[in-house]
Amino acid sequence: MAHAIYCFLDGETLHGDPPRRELEFPVIETKVHNLGTNNRGAFVPLSSLKYVLLDSRPPSNPVDMSRYQRVAIHFVDHEVLRGYSDRLIRPSRYGVTLSLVSPDQSEVKDLAIPFTALKGIFYLKTWEGGESPMLESDWVPRVLEAREQEQVRRQYGPAGKPQRRMPLLERIIRRRKIAE
Repeated sequence: MAHAIYCFLDGETLHGDPPRRELEFPVIETKVHNLGTNNRGAFVPLSSLKYVLLDSRPPSNPVDMSRYQRVAIHFVDHEVLRGYSDRLIRPSRYGVTLSLVSPDQSEVKDLAIPFTALKGIFYLKTWEGGESPMLESDWVPRVLEAREQEQVRRQYGPAGKPQRRMPLLERIIRRRKIAE
């Protein structure tokens, strides 16, 4: 009997029937296969899911690396899954379905990932990656301080006095000066 593992953003899991369609609706209804629970079914919104593990198996044949690419799947909760993915990523209305081969090529997982849980799928050149220069520990405070300074400059102007825009009054005063 086919079943899937529903992995939630808060870490809980649920064993149930696989989704009938690949994330074409914002919710999934499933029968529950967890033993020892009082649940016989569940109505699961995709926004609460991290991913659905549709299948997990050893590769049937040696993995042909020319068909696969290195990927890192980043989730909004900061977890990262790394592996090889075939070049066929199947997007649907509310998520994406893909096959992921583990880096040691011992396991193939078929995953359905809702867009609400996905930060991005990144295609990697190598497994070793350097730290991004944007990951410096003080970059967020520096950016926020620069934004605040820009906002103060816009509001008060370079002289430090509040700028009040009154176009009609300014035109009247300018015309009086010209008339005098």
